[in-house]
Order: sequence, then C-alpha cells, then structure tokens
Amino acid sequence: MNELPSHLQDRVLSFPEYSQGVNRIIVRLDDGREFSDVFVAWGTEIIKVEGHAVLPFDPSRIVEVKKQ
Repeated sequence: MNELPSHLQDRVLSFPEYSQGVNRIIVRLDDGREFSDVFVAWGTEIIKVEGHAVLPFDPSRIVEVKKQ
C-alpha cells in the first residue's frame, strides 16, 4: 500500500475534501521535488498521482503536504 507518512496524515485530513473521503494535495519530497494532483483517500493512502500510471516517488520521502 502507498501509505502517507503517519506524521502527515492529520494535516491532510484538515484540508478540504476534493471528493468524499479524498483529498487532492501537493507533496514535497526530501530532495525538493514537488508533485501536485496527489489524491489521498481517508488521509492515509495515496491512490493516484495525476499523469502517472504508477506512483512516481517513495511515500517515505514526503516531508511536506500542502492544499491543492
């Protein structure tokens, strides 16, 4: 499973929902790269990154999340 790091889950849940149980966010990785249009279900599972067939990063490298 592509789980968001636990220390960021409450922050994602504080953002407005994009759809029922789904948040659309921007993530920043430890190397400075950012990915927008990241869809997270129930604040825990990364279910999709727009424009990518597979997850283009390791979720453990996420250091920051922002509202989309």
